[in-house]
Amino acid sequence: MGKGTVYLYWESKESLIIDLYARDAMAMLETVHTSVAADANIIVPHSFLPLMRRTVRKHPFIVAMQTQDSKLLGWFKEHPDIRRIRSTIGPVPLLVKIIPILREHGLIRTDLSAGTQIYALLAMVEGMFHMDANDPVVDPRQFGVEDSDVMLSEVSRVLLEPSTPIDSRAVESAASTALMTFDHARSEFLREIYPDAKIAE
Repeated sequence: MGKGTVYLYWESKESLIIDLYARDAMAMLETVHTSVAADANIIVPHSFLPLMRRTVRKHPFIVAMQTQDSKLLGWFKEHPDIRRIRSTIGPVPLLVKIIPILREHGLIRTDLSAGTQIYALLAMVEGMFHMDANDPVVDPRQFGVEDSDVMLSEVSRVLLEPSTPIDSRAVESAASTALMTFDHARSEFLREIYPDAKIAE
């Protein structure tokens, strides 16, 4: 690729970075949507949270934004379009939207408030994003944690899920509602970032 060729389809470096981040965010959402559509049981917290983490790790611009990586993003991390993307279909807003759905369908215990669960969950997941992106101060293997996805699954089960068996019909219903939520987030994102694009509902 010759010098300057990369800008043939973008007006500037700024628009290129924003589009790369937007594409990462869309790809993350599509992966999550496809996974839940293929298997409703993925929406249960002990499966859904490891899925989110694995998916985020595959998209460097999402990881950079979640960890505020100045080396990759520089001043772009404060750009209004980047902030809009992050607040629309980033990992955090998706989790904030999904938790109430799971509570409503009995997939999450209700002895704690939704706010408490969301805050604790985000603190845990955001902390893992940072540990994934940087050399951790503490090696999890020194505590016998060989697979952090398994650990996240187990902790999610204890922290969030009810002690009684979850009804399969509730899982199907929650997955269906979650898929509609993902579709709405996608449409909202496209209207925000690509207002001139034709959106297929």
